Amino acid sequence: MKCPSCATTLAAAEPRCPQCKLSLQRLDLKFGLVPRHSRYLSDRSQRLTLPEMKSLRHELRLFEKKFPQILLSVLLTELPTNHPAHEYAFWMANRARFSSLEKTRSDNCDLLLVIDAASDTAALVAGYGLEPYVSEDDLQEVLQALARPLRAGDWAGGIHACLQALIAKLRSCSATARKRELENTTASKETSNVQRPTSNVQ
Repeated sequence: MKCPSCATTLAAAEPRCPQCKLSLQRLDLKFGLVPRHSRYLSDRSQRLTLPEMKSLRHELRLFEKKFPQILLSVLLTELPTNHPAHEYAFWMANRARFSSLEKTRSDNCDLLLVIDAASDTAALVAGYGLEPYVSEDDLQEVLQALARPLRAGDWAGGIHACLQALIAKLRSCSATARKRELENTTASKETSNVQRPTSNVQ
């Protein structure tokens, strides 16, 4: 994973960034109390209409059926100018409880999409359990689907486009992981089947 502030590569166990010294404790002081939020969709900016929220929640439930190990939560909010979306998303992913299940770091395969309506920026954060399969570059590619709708002020359309891009990316990552696993299994079997030469001691 990368530091949400300076983008330095971090080990999962590091309590703070060695480069900029960012830590969850510092973000606690910066952001304060965790705001009220819902499992699938929270609109603290009041940009979405009730029909749009109903439609998006339906899409997010369908997403969970397609990928039952992953909970995707979306938070649409307005952040102050000194509150970058990447820092806020990282903090919310670690401090807020979107899932009803207690998960260890390695079992956390949840995703959080934070959209800052004030700056038209967004951040997508993956749980530690997804990191071996979904890279930072993959997440950034998914976020590109948001760019045009956000510029047009189409918040619901942007979330829908991002969701479709995420589904395509996860299917691609899943296929790559299965192919890699199959190749490793085949290589392991071939290695075990190699006959070792024996020497006859006279």
